[in-house]
Amino acid sequence: MQDTGNYAQHARFWDWSGHDRTEEHEYWLRYAAKYGNHVLIPMCAWGETGAYLARRGFHVTAFDITPEMIAQGKKRFGDIPGLALLEGDVTHFKFDIPPVDFCFSMDFGHILTFADLKKALACIGDHLRPGGCLVIETMLRRPGAKSDYFPPKTFYPLRQVYPHIKVWKTGDTRNDAKTGRCYISQTFYAEYEDGHIESFDHSFYLQSYTRGEWRTALKEAGFGAIKHKRRERKTGYGGGDRIEAVKTSKI
Repeated sequence: MQDTGNYAQHARFWDWSGHDRTEEHEYWLRYAAKYGNHVLIPMCAWGETGAYLARRGFHVTAFDITPEMIAQGKKRFGDIPGLALLEGDVTHFKFDIPPVDFCFSMDFGHILTFADLKKALACIGDHLRPGGCLVIETMLRRPGAKSDYFPPKTFYPLRQVYPHIKVWKTGDTRNDAKTGRCYISQTFYAEYEDGHIESFDHSFYLQSYTRGEWRTALKEAGFGAIKHKRRERKTGYGGGDRIEAVKTSKI
């Protein structure tokens, strides 16, 4: 089970924020290069990072559950050699590809149950070579944390990226420490030259899991050498609790 909000409509405006993601792409390129050049990227949205890696010689399989995201990705990156953009659910996918060397995701908060978390990790393990590496960046659920609330706010892009269209978002966020859920309620706006304003709601929640739950799920899926570290956020992308695990040779 995944909660992806209104990503179908959001797909047209996925790069709305105007951030330069080169630093983030380079981070994952360096990470992947330590293990090999076959990379798997679940929950990839447009597949921007996959396209960046493929242009630099990696073989990338990137997939997303939202068909509109993959369609937009293919419009932009479909002609890049070495990049396969596919539709798939991270909790039950099976692709006819060679075992990959490296897999990463920053979107596992969309997996809402521990049972589905284990299914997703098992699927990834089935596609990873022995000794290959999985890296997840996510929120960790910490016992004793307090709930909090961030009131409605308007978010503007660093620069307006679409010719003749002005875009922005409004939204609020609530963290429930008891359940480990982060509730995000947003409305996206696009104002056209003729004054017409298009808007749609984009509301969902992200589920966090404890360090112990992650360790249990990873071990059941055949991963070892599990490490936890925090990557500090330097730009509008990346950052958070990093979980690194290596596929064992026993499976």
